[in-house]
Amino acid sequence: MWDKMRKPAAGVLLTATMLLAACGSTGNNADNGQEAANGNAGAENASQGAIDPMGKYETPVEIKFARPSSQNWKYPDGDSLDDNIWSREYSDKLGIKVVTDWTAEEGETYDQKMNVAIASGNLPDMFVVNATQLQQLANAGELADLAGVFDQYGSELTKKLVNSDGGLGLQSATFDGKLLALPGVSANLYNPSLLWIRTDWLKKLNLPEPKTMQDVFAISDAFVNQDPDGDGKKNTIGLGLTKDLYTGGIGLISGFANGYHAYPWIWVKNADGTVQYGSTKPEMKAALGKLQELYKNGQIDKEFGVKDGAKIGESIASNKLGIMYGENWMPYFPIIDGKKQNPGMEWKPYALPSIDDQPAKGGVAFATTTYFAVNKNFKHPEAIVKLLNMQQEKMYQAPVDPNSPFNIVQDGDTRIETYKYAVVSSTLGNDMIADSITKLKDALEKDDPEITKGMLAETDKFEPIRAFNKDRNMDYWPQARQFDAFQQLLNMYNNDGLVTSVLAGQTKTMGENWAALVKLEKETFTKIIMGAAPIDEFDKFVDTWNALGGKEITQEVTDMVNK
Repeated sequence: MWDKMRKPAAGVLLTATMLLAACGSTGNNADNGQEAANGNAGAENASQGAIDPMGKYETPVEIKFARPSSQNWKYPDGDSLDDNIWSREYSDKLGIKVVTDWTAEEGETYDQKMNVAIASGNLPDMFVVNATQLQQLANAGELADLAGVFDQYGSELTKKLVNSDGGLGLQSATFDGKLLALPGVSANLYNPSLLWIRTDWLKKLNLPEPKTMQDVFAISDAFVNQDPDGDGKKNTIGLGLTKDLYTGGIGLISGFANGYHAYPWIWVKNADGTVQYGSTKPEMKAALGKLQELYKNGQIDKEFGVKDGAKIGESIASNKLGIMYGENWMPYFPIIDGKKQNPGMEWKPYALPSIDDQPAKGGVAFATTTYFAVNKNFKHPEAIVKLLNMQQEKMYQAPVDPNSPFNIVQDGDTRIETYKYAVVSSTLGNDMIADSITKLKDALEKDDPEITKGMLAETDKFEPIRAFNKDRNMDYWPQARQFDAFQQLLNMYNNDGLVTSVLAGQTKTMGENWAALVKLEKETFTKIIMGAAPIDEFDKFVDTWNALGGKEITQEVTDMVNK
């Protein structure tokens, strides 16, 4: 939960299968269908006294739950998916017995099984879905309205944290005024690409730090033509790219494109209110044209089209690469390996520079990908809110303990991630992440660890960064450089510097055609950059993309956004 490297768990929202989805067999109480559907079944009458968000049921409540899991999950001795620190706490403190109705391997396997369950109408009491499945179940009228029970039973902490994304997750789970699931909130503040540059090379060549895209072009040219590694050979690379273009977090073209106000790989709303796939907008053509020019001038690795992030790491370690776009965790991988082999190497993250006088903004996926829903026939819809209250309290009640047994357990050399066992979970939205980074910055500037007690995230960063700042302990170099990235991301967030995808899932036609459209896009863009196709091939790509289902998908996305 407090992972050092903040990666998007499943890549970009549009094409990744959702992290969590579930379905299962019956376990319903049809006699209570209407009562449950209005969001008040099993709830205490508020007029009879204050409701305890963590109150224990006098008569235990059994919940048949469909959820994802993984064969790679580890458990302390004697524990299992159905009997663990979380399930025991649910039973002891809430009077809730969670029974796994069925489970499947998280990811695509899980999604497929959920799709079968939706088609058959065979749903357990509670289950986990992705955005597309939520839309289907909402249309079918299969879900309980949780608006009332969330308002009544949601703890102060839960309501604060679930709304820490600006309410976007709750909004995405609301249909015709009904809250049909609890969103698994997360933060996309972590995810924009940043510009990473070898600052020791800047100093050696007496170059200024970049403020504009024109500065980036000049620096890239110098890194290729002015022998920054000092070996007397023209063998260095200006801008590092990978064959994946957008995914993997390393060597991305998305950050470069953002400098042209292009937002590939996400769906954006135009000024006139229409919805468009960012990769098909005219600004993307301009960005590709410049990348083609840089490639022609030898500033991009001639073989980038077959290289992945690991190959970028090799270029860094061999002292040959000077610039790349990537995420905040780059110091942990791949930069640290190069730093160990070349101690004088220094990298610094910069905010995205712009091609013109308009500030560049980072494009990010919609943050919520997971939803927790209740069968409309289940008697106790409020139980799902209690389960979430417990998870929020155990994980995020300040002061946060990253070594809590509800988070991780160390068994010898094995790190067991016990937080995964929680059946209902939500992390922190952008507001809370921004607050924690701000507190971390303040604590470091004032050298005051007491300030960190109010942090809900990045609680493990203060001591390592403090140690690095005091004695330059290289063991903590990655944390210090990642903190530099955090400050850039915080500044972007505080200054309206993010463009978030308006789509929180996939459409029907996406499920059928998206893989082919992605293949078309990556192949065309790679050919354009490498000069194997002229820049006007972009226009043909857009026409073909629309003809192969893109036009229909755009209409479907528009309908979803305007639901």
